Amino acid sequence: MSLFKTYAGLSRDIYYLCLARTINSTGDFVFSLITLVLTLQMGMNVVSAGIFVSMAALISGPGVLLGGYLSDLMGKKTIIVIGQLLSAIMIISCSFWSGTITVGYLLIAVMFFISITRPAYNALIIQLCTEEKERKSAFSLMYLGANLGIAIGPLVAGFFIKDHVNIVFISIGTVFLISTFIIINQVKIGTRKELAPTSSEHAGQQQEQQQEQQRSSQPPSPLFRLLLKNPLVAFFIVVSFLNYFIYMQYSFSLPLQMNHSFGENGAAYYGSVMTINAISVIILTTVILSATRKLTALNSIATGALFYGIGFGALNLLGYFPHFSIVALSTVLWTIGEILVQTNINLYIASRVPDTHQGRFNGLLLFVGCLGYTLSPYLTGIFIKSMDMESVWIIILAFSLFYALCMIILWYIEKSSTKKSETESLEFSKSI
Repeated sequence: MSLFKTYAGLSRDIYYLCLARTINSTGDFVFSLITLVLTLQMGMNVVSAGIFVSMAALISGPGVLLGGYLSDLMGKKTIIVIGQLLSAIMIISCSFWSGTITVGYLLIAVMFFISITRPAYNALIIQLCTEEKERKSAFSLMYLGANLGIAIGPLVAGFFIKDHVNIVFISIGTVFLISTFIIINQVKIGTRKELAPTSSEHAGQQQEQQQEQQRSSQPPSPLFRLLLKNPLVAFFIVVSFLNYFIYMQYSFSLPLQMNHSFGENGAAYYGSVMTINAISVIILTTVILSATRKLTALNSIATGALFYGIGFGALNLLGYFPHFSIVALSTVLWTIGEILVQTNINLYIASRVPDTHQGRFNGLLLFVGCLGYTLSPYLTGIFIKSMDMESVWIIILAFSLFYALCMIILWYIEKSSTKKSETESLEFSKSI
């Protein structure tokens, strides 16, 4: 229980936001639902169903960009509420068109509206938390809750998906509505209490408030201009492509490796891998957060990238020792990397971008993630075709080490810059 004290002290709004995200994530398997509904209920062939899945994946990219922009323009909470309400309406509507191709297009629309809410969730956590340690705990709690929901939702829906798909549609829509109701009623924006200013500070604060109101009334600045003003953040976002590229291996290369190493038992072994991953996330997330509270976001991501490399790289040993024990150990290691990276990747942007721009920067980061998820299977497929299966993991190891090196270099540049500014400030004060 002492480990869960790491989540103590967060604001009431954060707890309710994480609760809403957990509830929402129980129905957040629409991506898989598209394939299941089109193939099981409608008898569509795999190729045709794959086209719908690809369309859903592609539309998520513009969705996160639009969601980030609208979050800054209209407010994070507003975009979450609108996106989830529209998602609920769309997926409940699927029950009226059950058994028709219309369901496929409606589910693609649901994916679009869900993607709109993603940068808003991240930006809202950043807005509600003031310190990096608090944000680290909040992102970790949301990550843990989302994984719990993702584990429970498909498990329950699996009993109804084939013969009672309408129940699944209505249940997911209801889950989205409950989550939205919690956010509307329990997550309050701008309720943080502040100390009353002294008379000498009052005039200055009034002027700052007027300037802030003028900035908020203006349309958001172009994203490219903001990136030029924040080159290190831009570099971080670009390099984050590697995170999503590497992480995607668990759903593309890993099942292929299971089939290659264990033949007809490959699918069963891959199911075991997913179970180990889910259990590891639930057990280790709080432990890892407690152990790495003093690490900066960049150091945590670099450490996570090393665990990615060691975990996925260990699968190369299957070419010499095809034992599932290697796969199990590998899964625990790359899951540790997953936890470290995914719970810290938003923190770097959080402390270096003003609140008025958090939505767009988080949207851009998620868009880079969509690119990584989309290109990873294609590029990795080329690697597999050009060499033997096990050699691919050496390439993934190299990518992971390069990703870790980039994070360390970025940390060193920022540390050197901070020391330089402190030295200049000290010399200036001495001269006075």
